[in-house]
Amino acid sequence: MKTNAVRLLDVKKIPYEMVNYNINKDNYDAEQIALDNNIPQHLLYKTLICMGVDKEIIVAVLPANEQLSIKKLEKVAGIKQIDLLPTEDLMVKIGYIRGGCSPIAMKKKFPVYIHSSTEANTIVWINAGKKGILLKMLLDDIILITDGQLVDISR
Repeated sequence: MKTNAVRLLDVKKIPYEMVNYNINKDNYDAEQIALDNNIPQHLLYKTLICMGVDKEIIVAVLPANEQLSIKKLEKVAGIKQIDLLPTEDLMVKIGYIRGGCSPIAMKKKFPVYIHSSTEANTIVWINAGKKGILLKMLLDDIILITDGQLVDISR
């Protein structure tokens, strides 16, 4: 199953490995997914879609075992008020559904902020754009393909 994220990685010749994972009863908690699938929690990255006060989309990417600091994200993004995007708006705004959000190949190019806790050249897991499929790839390549900024956005 090729997702938009996989197609873009193929076009850009960025290496990755597709990994299927199990979801228990619509539980999309990244920490639980990591535990259930024997993936280190600090290396499974979750994608949180946020929206600023002027309706602009901001993408936050951080390890499963970290919690997003909205205050830190507001500071690095230069936006006064940021909230999580309501689940029902995900498909319309970014082209992905809950449990299948990837920072790679969204409908448009949005600013991506990646938590800076992991060293460069580390292999991490990130959603491939569909529930049940992860991409195992270099964090550096995720930064490259998303034009992501490495910043501290965890509390």
